[in-house]
Amino acid sequence: MASAPRHRLTQTVDPPAAVLRRRSASAVIVVLVAVVPALLGGWPFVTLLVTIGLIGIRELAHAFRRAGHSVDYRLSGALFLVTLLSIALLRTPVEILLAVSVAVMFPLVWSLTSARHQEALASAALTSLAVLYLALPLGAAGVMRGLEGASSRGWLQRIAEYLNSADTGLGLAWFLWGLSVTWLTDAFAYLFGARFGHTKLVPHLSPGKTRAGALAGLLAGSVTGCLGAAVFGVPLPFWLALLAGLVVSLTAQVGDLAESLMKRAAGLKDLGHLIPGHGGVVDRIDALLFTLPLTLALATLVVEVHWL
Repeated sequence: MASAPRHRLTQTVDPPAAVLRRRSASAVIVVLVAVVPALLGGWPFVTLLVTIGLIGIRELAHAFRRAGHSVDYRLSGALFLVTLLSIALLRTPVEILLAVSVAVMFPLVWSLTSARHQEALASAALTSLAVLYLALPLGAAGVMRGLEGASSRGWLQRIAEYLNSADTGLGLAWFLWGLSVTWLTDAFAYLFGARFGHTKLVPHLSPGKTRAGALAGLLAGSVTGCLGAAVFGVPLPFWLALLAGLVVSLTAQVGDLAESLMKRAAGLKDLGHLIPGHGGVVDRIDALLFTLPLTLALATLVVEVHWL
């Protein structure tokens, strides 16, 4: 297999204040775009997940091509749709297992006609990675939003009732909790890292991230875990909300670094340019792709298994 082409990563450093203004303006728009369909639930939310995922698939396919591998966007997009809809709508283990199996096996079958065996294998593996990297977490978001039960906070439950989703008010509470912990971790890590950070966290992956920023993000995530549980009516005791916020915050930062690995391999600063100050769609949701499944696992233990 031919070695992947090397791309020189050039980066223009803008003043922190200018970057913060762009990120803040974009964040407001992103929150509105994400939260409104989440409040509605059902097909509006699933449509949002599908749209995010298909844009993300295109961004990943472009990045993998930059790294020297051919990934078919049409195949990846079709497999993403099958996998996401199987998880978010059917929600039964058998259908989910079949969809994941197809996402792994079909790219291999698709590659059987290629005479370039090593490249075909790499392409199949990256196709499956792109599909599962996006479909599993976004599917988890759909399942989480559909968790049945009422939020213990009257204001949120009244919103759910007004939007004809009163039976899934608890699912809305869990989703907003996970979203808040993840995004505030990112915000505080960036703000404190830019202001006080000197020692780099993982310089070979993300030169802009610092240890001070990471610690600030962990602290913000822990506090948000507690406050978010109280505000949204998530059924977690104080100590567990604190611990869960810490773990979700740590997971968010790992997810951010994992996406940085893909960008560095492709020689890209950002995977896209759709969102000013953030980059592409995957750049904006990289942390959520790791925290959404974790939040769903916690919610399932609490709500359905009655772990507490």
